[in-house]
Amino acid sequence: MTQLLDRGASARRGLPSVREIPVLGRFLLWLRPDYGGLIGAACFFCWSLTPTLLPRTWIYQALVSGLTATIGYALGVLIAWMVRLIVRRVRPDLLTPSRRTRLIAWWGLAGTASVAAAWYLADNAAWQTELRALMDVDSPGPNHYLLILLVAGAVFVVFLALARLLRGASRRLRRFFARWVPPAVALVASVLCVGGLTFWSWTGLLYPWLLGVANDAFAAVNMETEAGNNAPRSVTHSGGPGSLVTWDSLGRKGREFVSSGPTVDELTAFSGRPARDPVRAYVGMDSAETPAGLASLAVRELERAGGFDRQVLVVVTTTGTGWVDGAAADALEYLYNGDSAIVAMQYSYLPSWISFVADQEQVRLAGQALFEAVHEAWLERPPSQRPKLIVYGESLGAMGSASAFDSLDDLRSKVDGALWVGSPSRHSLRTELTERRDPGSPARLPVVDGGREVKFWGGWQEPMDLEFEDGPPVLFLQHASDPVTLWSWDLMFERPEWIDEEHGPDVLPNLDWYPFVTFWQVTADMALSATVPAGHGHNYGGELVDAWLAVAPPADWPAERTEELRDMVHSFQDQKTGPFG
Repeated sequence: MTQLLDRGASARRGLPSVREIPVLGRFLLWLRPDYGGLIGAACFFCWSLTPTLLPRTWIYQALVSGLTATIGYALGVLIAWMVRLIVRRVRPDLLTPSRRTRLIAWWGLAGTASVAAAWYLADNAAWQTELRALMDVDSPGPNHYLLILLVAGAVFVVFLALARLLRGASRRLRRFFARWVPPAVALVASVLCVGGLTFWSWTGLLYPWLLGVANDAFAAVNMETEAGNNAPRSVTHSGGPGSLVTWDSLGRKGREFVSSGPTVDELTAFSGRPARDPVRAYVGMDSAETPAGLASLAVRELERAGGFDRQVLVVVTTTGTGWVDGAAADALEYLYNGDSAIVAMQYSYLPSWISFVADQEQVRLAGQALFEAVHEAWLERPPSQRPKLIVYGESLGAMGSASAFDSLDDLRSKVDGALWVGSPSRHSLRTELTERRDPGSPARLPVVDGGREVKFWGGWQEPMDLEFEDGPPVLFLQHASDPVTLWSWDLMFERPEWIDEEHGPDVLPNLDWYPFVTFWQVTADMALSATVPAGHGHNYGGELVDAWLAVAPPADWPAERTEELRDMVHSFQDQKTGPFG
């Protein structure tokens, strides 16, 4: 009976019997890819090979292209289904083309897709080489990109098979429901059941489980200490002698922060003058139950270390793991010859990209709690004895840092300066300032009120005057090639203003926008944003020297030493980044 059914079904479709074709053929027959879906997949695959902000390895490009093709397939299926509904009412005969017409259509699609894929793959290899040259990154050559098609195809087939399994489950449910209800009701009920179960499995089971696994995994990483990081011997560093917090409680990134940085001898050798031991106050998230408790402890630790008796005091909102950019800290301490203090606290175990998706509220609460606690203690000192109060944040930390202020006026009434590096588009003040920028100024680097109080700087690649006419100065440092600063949900459906503006010097001139595709391209670039050399992407090095000189210039800094310090910090950052790819 099974053989008769197989042969009968195959005969009706004009296909050989299932038992007459090899296993691979049976698998492809089971997949039954939709014609409209394949058109969408081919288009999106080709678009995924168009220029991006950052260079990619071939394997990473293949994974991105496979996922993008899957999205295109889903959209193609949806559009084809809508078209068939319309045609069924107008010209139903068009839905049953002859065998010859079907063969021509399928072979035409295969030929067109093959030529287009080859064209875009060759173009991908060319622009990848050009982009790597702009960023001083070695090119692996075009041969690697030939493997993109194979790996991307495998990724696409895996997702298509999963979709086919869900569709098969829906059909079985529909036949089951059809025993008691009309076919139309059975169809809707089966789709709702499978769709609802899938959605619930993700939101109610898989997503919380994955988030819990990630949190546990990164909590375990947080307990580790990188080789070479030892408890400080300085009383001005948290975790050292007399500290209110233990070395073990600081977390992985906290221990890295307090155990690094220039020593008194190194500072003295550089400046030629007696230096002070810089204050690095840090509190790990295991030291208190709430952000307010952590902030209160951080202030007490700052007071113990003498942080309020320095020339400058910087309040840092960290990234997700509690990371403080060593380049920013080192640059500040060399500029002030150690007469500086930095205070920070950890609020999460998770990396910034997970925190950004899963829990943005935590960074806002941490940024607000730490600044308010430090500001309150700072106000208790006589005005003549207060250090310069500066706020600093990078990436997700910049967004959290801004949450402590209601407006630009509120910010400037409370601090002596603000430096925000690689700020996401969700940065409240950045969004407000960009919207009210001067007419004619670009959205990527807006000019606000002539740049007297606020400046947006693109780094060394885009030199500009960093002199402020009115204080306190507020500086946004953001590279043209930094996907963190350009990412937005709006990219999915809306053409951004920056895509039509003159592109930055390390961005390809033919970078363009495609619905859905550009959103995934920029999202994928975010994962690579810190792997490129300093001065590009989300990697800021010696530029931080110029940024500090603009926001909090020391009174006695010799200008002729600036270039030397830039090179030192830039070299330090490149060594930490390592080679790309």
